[in-house]
Amino acid sequence: MTEPRINWGDKRVSKRISVALPMLVRGADKHGVAFEDTAASFNVSRDGVSFSTTRDLLMGQEVEVIIPRRQVGRHITDFETRGQVVRIIPKGAGQWEIGLRFVGPRLRTFVPETT
Repeated sequence: MTEPRINWGDKRVSKRISVALPMLVRGADKHGVAFEDTAASFNVSRDGVSFSTTRDLLMGQEVEVIIPRRQVGRHITDFETRGQVVRIIPKGAGQWEIGLRFVGPRLRTFVPETT
């Protein structure tokens, strides 16, 4: 029998925005095998991100996340943080949707452009 992989109890505290941002995810899978993968987000919020992966991760484990080239003021910089796995949804054939809660720096709130 397989272990349940979905955490139905997580509570979202910030609004999610559906956007496909490129990301780099680093960590180790549940077997301790180190990885560094590129991915694209499904959605992001100030407090977390979700994405698809072929890596078998564990609830509660932490991974590094880098979202490249964000503009902060007049500077362009990468957003780097750590995230804790709070949701795992099996998508079949060795694919999972992962929900992370940022435990390091949080993503700045998106601001609409003005004319």
